[in-house]
Amino acid sequence: MSGYTTSRLFAKTFLWRIIATLTGAAVTFALTGEVETAGKFIVIEFPLKMLFYYLHEIGWNKTSWGKIAVQD
Repeated sequence: MSGYTTSRLFAKTFLWRIIATLTGAAVTFALTGEVETAGKFIVIEFPLKMLFYYLHEIGWNKTSWGKIAVQD
């Protein structure tokens, strides 16, 4: 068995985006001191990077390089 279901991949993508986006927003706030700028960062960064990560994972799941077949 190799690869993952689409729902697992989406859940993994979504949860990672929450962690990464909050980290980025905290850094943005720390650098600027502006809640509004940190909010804009979240609105722009969250969906854009979630899409890129999802597509990246799909690409990796389609390649056989580095996969080990699991024997039942």
